[in-house]
Amino acid sequence: MRVTKYLILLNIIVFIIEELTWAFGSDGFTLLFALTPSLALKGYVWQFFTYMFLHADIWHITVNMFVLFMFGPVMEDYLGEKRFLTLYFVSGIGSAVMYMLLSFEPNVLMLGASGAVFGVLAGFAIAFPKERLILFPIPFPIRAIYLIVLLAVAEFTMGIFGSQRGIANFGHFGGILTGIALLFYWKNSSRKRIVRDYQFFWE
Repeated sequence: MRVTKYLILLNIIVFIIEELTWAFGSDGFTLLFALTPSLALKGYVWQFFTYMFLHADIWHITVNMFVLFMFGPVMEDYLGEKRFLTLYFVSGIGSAVMYMLLSFEPNVLMLGASGAVFGVLAGFAIAFPKERLILFPIPFPIRAIYLIVLLAVAEFTMGIFGSQRGIANFGHFGGILTGIALLFYWKNSSRKRIVRDYQFFWE
């Protein structure tokens, strides 16, 4: 759980700094480190990484950190620290790229760990597809694999119709797809390695 703990702590620290800057009447910190597609494409490449640590309000960071606290330790134990970090940050970057490709809003900034957290949740669904979860707004237990498919469809649909103003649904969708792709890649790589080692053993 060490990496998960540090990620949560870092998110909280950055959120406090962000809130303090807003309290003093400055939005420069947020504008510099949140993801603004037009700026990111002009050289502000750090925004693909830093936007994951900024949040809009206390509710935003609370939900994201709660989900990370619930699923992060399991995936960290399952993947190991290095792969877990890779899952987290690559899912966050995948979220940013999908948002930029599908939102068509070059000057509307995106911020929050949601894409990275959705990637972790998607990874959990691929690693433990039969586990039953209860996740708002679904009030009954549902297998993880079905849940993540429903979430992916819902986020993509809401992104198309713009039914959740102020929420980067395409970013969530991108995080889910990236998490799924990474877990399938790692599973397939491990399977090939096992087959190769087995063949070598019998040669």
